Amino acid sequence: MELTTFLTQLCEHCGLSTEEIKIDIVENEERTIINLDVPEEDSGIFIGHHGDSIDSIQRITRVIFQKEFEGKRVVLNINGYREKREDRLKDLTYSVANKVLDTKREHDFHNFLPAHERYIIHATLAAEA
Repeated sequence: MELTTFLTQLCEHCGLSTEEIKIDIVENEERTIINLDVPEEDSGIFIGHHGDSIDSIQRITRVIFQKEFEGKRVVLNINGYREKREDRLKDLTYSVANKVLDTKREHDFHNFLPAHERYIIHATLAAEA
């Protein structure tokens, strides 16, 4: 089975028609980025709460197609969610950093953040240092 067939069938099982989705795959030496565009009103089922579903679909895709993507990082992006989430995390980081500087008090992120999101926060802080 090909990747586009897998994603198309997944979308069809969720009630979408092939005319409603767009799949674009961008590969380089380090990673494969899969851009999946679905109708905005249906994106929630594919993204999930704080990206739980998109992370799970990405993980399943990576496992199923591991031979095709051997040695590459697979990134699934649905309706530009990854960029939007990164922007929100950067804004949150700046806000929290300013609050910490103003109050001289530590801040603890109470929510569990996946490693790639923690990396965004660390990279944002390192770039400002």
